[in-house]
Amino acid sequence: MHRSRASPAMLNGIDTSFQILHGQPAGPTETAWRACLTDSEFPTHYASPEYFCEPMLPGKKPFAILSIVDEDVTAVMTGLHDADRVQSGFSSRPQIAFSRHADRLRAMSNLIAGLLQEAGAAKLIDLFLWSDMAGLVDARFSQRAFGGVVMLDLAVGPDALFRQFSQTRRNDIRRGIKCGVSVDLAKSRDDISAYYAVYVDWARRRFLPITGEEQFQGIFAARRNRQLLLARYKGEVIAGVVLRFFPGGVVEHAASSSLQSALHLKPNDLLHWRAIEWAYAAGLTKYSLGGVNLFQRKFGGEVVPTTRHRLDLSLFRRHTISDWMADWMADRVEAVRPFIPQRVAGFGRSVRRHVKTLRSYGGRRPV
Repeated sequence: MHRSRASPAMLNGIDTSFQILHGQPAGPTETAWRACLTDSEFPTHYASPEYFCEPMLPGKKPFAILSIVDEDVTAVMTGLHDADRVQSGFSSRPQIAFSRHADRLRAMSNLIAGLLQEAGAAKLIDLFLWSDMAGLVDARFSQRAFGGVVMLDLAVGPDALFRQFSQTRRNDIRRGIKCGVSVDLAKSRDDISAYYAVYVDWARRRFLPITGEEQFQGIFAARRNRQLLLARYKGEVIAGVVLRFFPGGVVEHAASSSLQSALHLKPNDLLHWRAIEWAYAAGLTKYSLGGVNLFQRKFGGEVVPTTRHRLDLSLFRRHTISDWMADWMADRVEAVRPFIPQRVAGFGRSVRRHVKTLRSYGGRRPV
């Protein structure tokens, strides 16, 4: 494991102090990091020390930056350093947490100073934040707004959340129950193997690379931060949802797969409902559904937007130009969309989603 010492520096006239880690810490550093998360309103698994143990990170260089003030950790940011690109989080998953008592402007200055030091000669730096943090980032970074995620407040309890669901969502959950679909937690390698077959079927239909079964099993080996809920019909696994969480904090929808032949049984609707019940009973505080599509919005809750902050240091700012061209093309497509056959438009959306998934996750679907 490599770690840097707490590093004093200056950023826009502000004294900064931070620590950069490239492996899971121990001793006082780990204790201070966990104390920050315990005092955070939004602690997630990918902002925790266990981030370095993720089985989906081989070939990448994970890092964590700790904001240090008077020997306390006041904020943390994690990410990946991949060749000449440094990235923290995604539009659906910022990887940052602040202590409730932190001076956020000072803490963010510490984190950004650490991010720039980590980046070194990298040509592209991307930082994804919840939009209410956007004002803490200096003007060198360009900003781009994203839809964010649907967030459910588990503190109100499952019954109150159920009443916030759309009528269609409530009906589909009841239909799944009436059809005899049951949901339970995966408890064994055999359970995970049964879900793996569903996942492989799902990935093949979408032409996505397939994770090997042993690596897939390894993802669920540490029950401290993941749960796999399985939907069964007549004893057979037909769907599953993967939950990623920080104990006592936030639970996130990490991934899900289902058999095409079983969709009429509404297993996905029921899985999320049971996930909410499980998360509430486990003492978790919020449920991030990981996106803002129509399926997710029908669960009610709050849409929490995110913002990307980009520092493009490439020759001729080629990444910025690429973004501009993509926006221009999107505008042109929207202008002609009414004249495009629905089947063609649907195929185009499917291809864009596929390309976006491959680019975002290096061809792999993280859980």
